[in-house]
Amino acid sequence: MSLNIYEKLDIPEGKKGVAVSREQAEFMYRFLKKKKVNVTLETGFAYGCSAAHIISATRKKHYVIDPFQEKFGNLGLKNIQRLGLNKFILFKKDFSHIILPKLVEEGVRLDFAFIDGGHNYDDVFVDFFYIDIMLKKQGYVLFHDSWMRSTQLVASWIKTNKRNYKSIKIPIKNLILFQKTGKDNRTWNHFKEFYSLRSIVGHNLFNLRYHENQSFGRGASKKTD
Repeated sequence: MSLNIYEKLDIPEGKKGVAVSREQAEFMYRFLKKKKVNVTLETGFAYGCSAAHIISATRKKHYVIDPFQEKFGNLGLKNIQRLGLNKFILFKKDFSHIILPKLVEEGVRLDFAFIDGGHNYDDVFVDFFYIDIMLKKQGYVLFHDSWMRSTQLVASWIKTNKRNYKSIKIPIKNLILFQKTGKDNRTWNHFKEFYSLRSIVGHNLFNLRYHENQSFGRGASKKTD
């Protein structure tokens, strides 16, 4: 059954690859509707696709953190307003490493968080670090862009070092879902290696193909000048 939310969003031609896919967005909607969560948060906003589906499912307070909304023509905010959902959004126009600690200080507690902001390893890790502090027991955290080595490594660290989280298998590609199951009872010196040779080889092969395609594209453009 189509939700018809995606069709109502203004996403420029050729830019849908920037936003979450319709399949991913509708998964979030149905998952959150089923779990009946309340307070939610996401890092990254772009065209507001994920936010539109999250808020439509919960009809509750939703924190959004993104310093670059103007670069997207404020279409994320406009799309949320177009759907009549702006009363639920708490938009923070700044970097997540600045906003998230403030929310921790304010005592914000979350039932669900979607991480799709900066995609460097340290960006993803810092987002999770603060979200973990705010996430309630039995709460969920969802990562986008699981094809990226940075996201894979953060997920691997959680699986091997955070015993109070469990990985949940989902049928949707490019997403990784965890549920917080209890308190973090690690000892002060707890640490387990969290990389695998298989993931490194896969990532290097992807990078090789990517750079080959980029080089081919540059060569082709020169020939047509």
